[in-house]
Amino acid sequence: MEKSSGKDKFRWIQTKAFYGVVFALLLAITGIATAIYNVAKVKDILPESGGKEPETFYSVPDFTTGKTQHQANANVTDVPDNRDETKTTVNDLNRPYSGYYLLPLNSKVAKEYSNGDMVYSKTMDDWRTHNGIDISGNVGDNAIAVQDGTVLEVTSDELWGEIVVIQHGNGLKAKYCGVKATVKADEKIEQGQVIGTVVAIPLEESDGIHVHLETEVDGKTVDPIKALNLLGEATDNPEE
Repeated sequence: MEKSSGKDKFRWIQTKAFYGVVFALLLAITGIATAIYNVAKVKDILPESGGKEPETFYSVPDFTTGKTQHQANANVTDVPDNRDETKTTVNDLNRPYSGYYLLPLNSKVAKEYSNGDMVYSKTMDDWRTHNGIDISGNVGDNAIAVQDGTVLEVTSDELWGEIVVIQHGNGLKAKYCGVKATVKADEKIEQGQVIGTVVAIPLEESDGIHVHLETEVDGKTVDPIKALNLLGEATDNPEE
């Protein structure tokens, strides 16, 4: 009886171990199947990467500071952002770009300010900036002051010929090239007063007789048409 009992106990242990192994195998198979399923699901949502792992799939979106922020006075308020325009209006358009100014000659603008762009010079046969405007005239014509002011200097230049420089106030200084002065330095002048007579400008001889007018506002070269508030004036721009 004791031998039989020992055999039964051994069989019971064998059976228990067998089912334990079977259970472990089932768990392993279930785990593998779950892993395969999950991988398949991930592949369904991953972007096409040509066999390579996508670099940005798990990355945090890049939110650059300022790109998504609303600007002041955006369209939401229907109020335009005029901060820069206001600055321009205060510093430029109203000083001295307002009021009534004249041209040195009662004529048309034959050549405009190039605004830093290179333009062809017929006389010098090269390309250079044109930092003023040319007003057509004839030798001996009277040239007048565009506004009240004080004569700063009267000079003669090998290239620019006779030059009169006048401070017109509000930071505006004008250089009249091609004008043989009838005024002198430190002289107070009035708008429309004759400041000299027209002579040739060696540097621009091929452009015909004219007064070359340059303007500065607070030491910065600017377009005379804007500086003298002459945007509404008609100009001639003959083809070169």
